Amino acid sequence: MKLGCIFLVIAIIFSIDANVFAKSKKKIITHTYTHNWPTPYLYGAAQLSNELNRIINVNNINAEVTVYVKSMRHGDALYTRNIYKPLTPASTLKVFTAEAALIFLGPEYRFATQLLTDAKSIKQGVLQGNLYVVLNGDPTLTYYDLINLVLLLRNYQITAVAGNVYIDNTAYDQRFYGPGWNGKDKTYCYAAPISASIINHNCLSFKMTSANTAGGAAQVLTSSKYFYPIINNSVVTKNSHTRACSLHLTNNLTSSINVGGCLPKGSYAGLSYVVTNVPEYNRALFKSLFMRIGISVAGSVTFGSATGSLSLIGQHASEPLKTMISELLKKSDNIIAGALFKKIGQLYTRTPGSWENGSLAVSKILSTRAQVDTTGLRILDGSGLSPFNLTSSAQMMQVLDFAFHHGPTSYDFIAALPIAGVDGTLKHRMGNIARKVRAKTGTISGVVSLAGYALGSSKEPLAFVIIINGNKQQIWQFRALEDQIVTALTRYVR
Repeated sequence: MKLGCIFLVIAIIFSIDANVFAKSKKKIITHTYTHNWPTPYLYGAAQLSNELNRIINVNNINAEVTVYVKSMRHGDALYTRNIYKPLTPASTLKVFTAEAALIFLGPEYRFATQLLTDAKSIKQGVLQGNLYVVLNGDPTLTYYDLINLVLLLRNYQITAVAGNVYIDNTAYDQRFYGPGWNGKDKTYCYAAPISASIINHNCLSFKMTSANTAGGAAQVLTSSKYFYPIINNSVVTKNSHTRACSLHLTNNLTSSINVGGCLPKGSYAGLSYVVTNVPEYNRALFKSLFMRIGISVAGSVTFGSATGSLSLIGQHASEPLKTMISELLKKSDNIIAGALFKKIGQLYTRTPGSWENGSLAVSKILSTRAQVDTTGLRILDGSGLSPFNLTSSAQMMQVLDFAFHHGPTSYDFIAALPIAGVDGTLKHRMGNIARKVRAKTGTISGVVSLAGYALGSSKEPLAFVIIINGNKQQIWQFRALEDQIVTALTRYVR
C-alpha cells in the first residue's frame, strides 16, 4: 500500500466532525482529569508487551483472554496472547459480516422492495390481473416506505385489483432466529425475527398513559410510523403511591397484542413489541394498507412467489450498503447484521437466504478475497448473538488487516466503526483517549470483546483484537481491562 494511502486511512480513522467535538469536549476533559490516566510513553514492542502483561496480571481475572496487536504501517506483531485459541466473539463478529458484505455486495448495493404485476391491461381503473409485493429482506424498510410504494398504483389511476395480492417473502428462509439464540433474547427488539419481511425492524413501539383516576383504564398511544395489529388493553390505573405496578406484553395466534398490568396515576410507560408472527402481521398490514389508500382487492391478500413474466410497477430502494454498514457497526445493529448475512448467502448460493448459506458464503468470501484462514472459524448468525460463534483473534486480525489496506472498501469500513468518547457504542468509553480509537464492541453473557484500530503516540496505526470469555458477573471488570489495554496502545512509540 502506498504511503499516501496509509496517511489517508489514518485521517479517516481519527477525523471528527467539529460540531460533534464541540458537544463532547467538556465531558471528555472532565473524564480525563478525574481518572488521572498515566502519560509515560511505552518505547518499543518489549516495553509495550511488559505493560500489557502487567495490566492483565494486575486485573487478576478468572477468564480466557486473547489479545493481538499489529502495526498497520509496518506489518509486525507487537503483542500476542492466545491468538489461535477459538473464543466466542459476541458482536465483534459483525466485523466479519460487514467486510464480507462490502467485498461481495459493494458499498453502493441497495435492497429493492418491488411492486410487480402479471396484468396486461387496466380497464376503468381496475388492474386486470394479480399484484405482487416482493420483499427482499431490506432491514431498513419502514411502514412509510410501503405506503409510498403502494401509492405508485395511483400513477396508473388504479383503484382496484381484479385478482389477488401476493406477498412474496421467499428471498429468505422461514427460520427467523439464529442458531443458539437465547430464548429471552427473542422477546427483545435487538433479536427480532430475520425474515424477508423486516418492517420497522419487526419491532413496534407505543406508549401507555394512566387514567386520571385510580381504577380507570389506561390509554394506549400509538404512532403513525407503525402499523399495529389489534391491541387488547387490560391495563388499569392504581393510586399514585403504588409501587408494585408493572406491565406485560403477550401475543396470540392471530398476532394481536395483549397488554396487561397496572400504572400508577400520573405516570406513563414506553413499550416495544416484537413481531413474532411475521406472515400474519404482513397479511394484516397489506389488507389494511390497500383499504387505507382506497384500492379494493377482489381476490385475497395471500402469499405467493413472483415468478414468470411480470411487469415492474415501481420499487423502493434502500440507502446504499455503506450507509447501512455505519448503522450496523456504530449501533451494533443485529437486525441489519442478520439481514446482510442472509442476503450474502442468498446471492452467493442463488438459493433463499439462510443461516447455513450465509455462514458458507461469508467464510468463502473472506477466505478467497481477504485471504483469511477460516480453519475452525464458526460464523452462525452474522451478528454475534449466538454463544456458539467461534473465532480466534488471529482470524479477526486478518480481517482487520485486509479491511485497513483494501482501498475500494477501507474508507467505508473504518469510517463506520464507533469512535472512542464520541459516538456509537464507544460514546461513553475511553474519553481519556477520545478520537484516538475506532473499534467494534461486543458483549453477551460472559463475553466481552473489542476489535479495531488505535493511534500510537507517534501516529502509527495499530490494529488490535481483545476477546475475553469468562464469568458474566465480571463483565464490567472485563470492559475496564479492555480500556486499559487500548489506552496503553495509544502510548506506544516505535
